[in-house]
Amino acid sequence: MAFQITPRRSLIVHLNNVRQAKQLRRFGIVEYISNKMKYAVIYMNDEDIEQKKLLIDRLGFVNSVEISRWPDIDPTVGGANEEIEFAVDDTDLEDVIMDEEV
Repeated sequence: MAFQITPRRSLIVHLNNVRQAKQLRRFGIVEYISNKMKYAVIYMNDEDIEQKKLLIDRLGFVNSVEISRWPDIDPTVGGANEEIEFAVDDTDLEDVIMDEEV
């Protein structure tokens, strides 16, 4: 039997009242609850996310539900062929040298 990784994704649930956030545990793993900004992050299997999103959105203490786009984002900054050169001009260094002499 080979080990298979199940794809997971998170839901960001904006709440009216944070006290009722414990009820979200029946939908998945509650990873984080923000008391100040009134939201919770829930992890669950990717295959169940659309169905559970509709169920969570119907709850009375929920303002809105967003699906995380994290797995869809490309983590590379530039393209594969694009080379980025980081350089400092002499004019940028003049201000630093003047401050050190004083």
